[in-house]
Amino acid sequence: MSRIKKKASPMGLNITSLMDVMTIVLVFLLNLLAAEGSLMTSASNLVLPVSAQSRSPQEVSLTIVGDEEWIMVDDQQIVKTEDVRKQDSLNVQPVLEILLEKRENEIRAELMGVTEESTGKVVVQFDKNMDYDVVTKVMATCGYAGYNNIKFAVIRKGEEGV
Repeated sequence: MSRIKKKASPMGLNITSLMDVMTIVLVFLLNLLAAEGSLMTSASNLVLPVSAQSRSPQEVSLTIVGDEEWIMVDDQQIVKTEDVRKQDSLNVQPVLEILLEKRENEIRAELMGVTEESTGKVVVQFDKNMDYDVVTKVMATCGYAGYNNIKFAVIRKGEEGV
């Protein structure tokens, strides 16, 4: 009997290793996107101030917007800006009531284990031409309500045309 040697068929492309690499890259990109959180958008009627700050925005649960007409908490109109301008007190009472309620809910959620920690973070967005006294009164009100970690929404230097 003669032995016939079979010619080895060429190996097909083994994509298992390639799939592993692509899965790792995909998981890495998804984690990176999740770490950025939901990006905040500025109110359409505001022109934010310019800053050289280069940190990425973090996810926040509370946003205060001040424009020429209204002071808003989480897109809810709370008090007219003109009324805040006219008052002598640093404490803006309608805003304080909303913030105290939200802060209490935040602390309660932490105690129940829904959130990891009650951060007291708030992001404020003001038009770059807003009067300083209005900004000061809103910031002081945030402090009275227990929101001591105040961040300002700004436009990065060089992105003004966006």
